Amino acid sequence: MKTFLLSSHLFLSVIPALGDSWIQKADLGGNGRENAVGFSINDKGYIGTGSATNEGFSKTFWEYDVGLNAWTQKADLAGAGRESAVGFSIGGKGYVGLGKIEDCCYTDDFWEYDPVSNEWTQKANFPGGKRASSFAFTIGQKGYVGTGGTNTIKKQDFWEYDPTEDIWTKKANYGGGQVTGSAAFALGGKGYAGTGRDFDLNYRNDFWEYDPVANIWLQKTAFPGGVRTGSVGFAIQGNGYIGFGETLDTSFSDFWQYNPSTESWLNKSDYPGGGSDDQVGFAIGEKGYVGTGGASEKEFYQYSPDCITPTSFITSNLKPTSVKVSWDIVPGAETYNIRYRETGTVPWVKVTSQLNYKKLTGLSPDTEYDWAVKAVCDPMSNISSDWSATQNFTTKPLRLENEIFESEFLLKILPNPFSDWTTISLSAKEPSQVVIELWDLSDRKLATLLDQAIEEGNHEIKLDRRGLAEGIYLLKVNMNDLSRTMKVIIQ
Repeated sequence: MKTFLLSSHLFLSVIPALGDSWIQKADLGGNGRENAVGFSINDKGYIGTGSATNEGFSKTFWEYDVGLNAWTQKADLAGAGRESAVGFSIGGKGYVGLGKIEDCCYTDDFWEYDPVSNEWTQKANFPGGKRASSFAFTIGQKGYVGTGGTNTIKKQDFWEYDPTEDIWTKKANYGGGQVTGSAAFALGGKGYAGTGRDFDLNYRNDFWEYDPVANIWLQKTAFPGGVRTGSVGFAIQGNGYIGFGETLDTSFSDFWQYNPSTESWLNKSDYPGGGSDDQVGFAIGEKGYVGTGGASEKEFYQYSPDCITPTSFITSNLKPTSVKVSWDIVPGAETYNIRYRETGTVPWVKVTSQLNYKKLTGLSPDTEYDWAVKAVCDPMSNISSDWSATQNFTTKPLRLENEIFESEFLLKILPNPFSDWTTISLSAKEPSQVVIELWDLSDRKLATLLDQAIEEGNHEIKLDRRGLAEGIYLLKVNMNDLSRTMKVIIQ
């Protein structure tokens, strides 16, 4: 078993702050190759087979570890070496089948890869016949394979694979007709395929959606990059992506995002690598990965989509010295940066959050504040969104009196200010559950003075200043459904 680990400083790129960027990762281990297959299982990626340098029709397989940025050679495909096969994953297993196994010949065998045991197991042959250059995707717990062909024929058929029963079922023919070399991905419970080369050897840019429930293909907005074959497709963060490919005299490096809600395409950053046709593409988490292409190409790149600026802001739990701020979750965000300041001042205080909310503490009572948030989608590559529009809130005023009177209770602190000790007097009109806590102005709890059920009547609690420096403190009182805060001064 071989592992190739390359230091990250070898792959320096200028990364746009807002994402939509490519960053080079460790080259594929072993030989460069084209017309390989790829798929992902959990947080690992796999590339294998293809027409490889010094191998011809390859059966070698490699695993990519995102965290280590390293490739490890795995067990060879148990079947014959091949190119232009299909690969997909279902439920923690990988599947590889079909393809061209010699210059003259094709295969219909299918194999299952178990990454835990690092073993291949032969499964039911593909019933549609021997072929290469088909497309494939996964929806739920089923795999789907369609079209493809040989040197003399092209196919339109489309099949569903159930790994639990090891059974293939014929489905509605692909809406785009008899084609090879189409790009495909699955998204939101639907399958998508498009581009390719048809029976008359015409290059295509039509694009289709498959509904597995209705078992129908519906034509969608055509791929706007123009006709081509040998493109790459994958889906991340609710959008599909197709790019690269070739015609007879042109290789493409353009890259496009498809939004299924609006049925619209958006041009994204060009692929910076070599071999801009017949690559392998797959998604791991919120990132896309593309590599190989061209018989000698080993380059491998990670794609980070746009990092969206947060929206839909809420301020809640306003108190004299703290507040909770929140916003909508940003797809692909790993963390969030929050900044805040007193309105009219210049310096920002900056904090971070792993979640789409943050409690800001240590604030001044009865004071207006500005705040904003940005999403951080890739901390290692410094990919983040713009700061959001500035929001505002005003903290609650601090209760300065030494006495709080409510219909349910009376609370006094005497003396206040004090030097050595003071007495907290509580008069309850009925049996009550009471919590009394001492906090500092940075919103840090220092002590719980009382946390118990009390009877109706008068109660006293001594507060000793031992261990407490001179200054202002907050006494927080919760009694039944009432919550109050009083200022305590030690001098």
